[in-house]
Amino acid sequence: MAIDRRGFLGTVAASVLTGPFALAQTNLSEKKVVPLDLPLDNADVWTLHFRYKPLRIVQVNGFDKNGRRAKQTVWYMWYQVYNLPREGRPGEPVTFLPQFELVTKDLNTTHLDEPQPYIFEQIRKIEDTNVSPEKPEGELKFKNSITISKRPIPVSKPDATPRVVSGLAIWTDMAEVAPKTNKFSVYIAGLSNGLAKEELRTGELLIKRKTLQINFVRPTDDNNPLITDIRPDDANGPAEQWVYRTSSVTKSIGAGRVAPKAPPPPPM
Repeated sequence: MAIDRRGFLGTVAASVLTGPFALAQTNLSEKKVVPLDLPLDNADVWTLHFRYKPLRIVQVNGFDKNGRRAKQTVWYMWYQVYNLPREGRPGEPVTFLPQFELVTKDLNTTHLDEPQPYIFEQIRKIEDTNVSPEKPEGELKFKNSITISKRPIPVSKPDATPRVVSGLAIWTDMAEVAPKTNKFSVYIAGLSNGLAKEELRTGELLIKRKTLQINFVRPTDDNNPLITDIRPDDANGPAEQWVYRTSSVTKSIGAGRVAPKAPPPPPM
């Protein structure tokens, strides 16, 4: 029987490693992203340190479009943040309100992460084998993009082990919502309080947030996905970069103009 290269690689992996816990260890190792000062930063801008592993593809127990139990293929990102102030700057705990946005470059689609508790619980057990009835939070105490904002990220000391907080960002049914995508970026807002404004000639005001952009490539397709199919795209430079990205557009009042007064209340 003929077997293609993907099938051969999958067979080899299955013969050496068994179970989702073993498969999770075969992906590329974690990468560290240090904060960078950007020209638009103000003096009071803080930026968290970030660690991540390339997105992984796994199949978990989920539901189909009709709400019936079925296997679901999900993408997820393992990450950690820690709060290490730059030299000469005061440190204080900061709240991380993350927004993970996956943007496909070949399909021009946008997808926010989905912190579904039922799926999150399965993935955290893949990534942390210490989860048990005796230790329900496991060793890494993973948070989703909602629960990670419940407590501020504590300050780490420069000469000590960082006080990391671990999280998981999850995207479901990507084969249906972004079929055959091979190039995409994940934008992570909330790692910094950096904000900037840009007024356009059209009278619009762009509100920009300091954001981490990570570029990825998947040189495969949706058939027989493997956990390690996705990797950072560093073909044209570092896969990670800090940018000021437009988060909203409003109408600008404009220089020298006065905002219109509110109408008087109606007569009684």
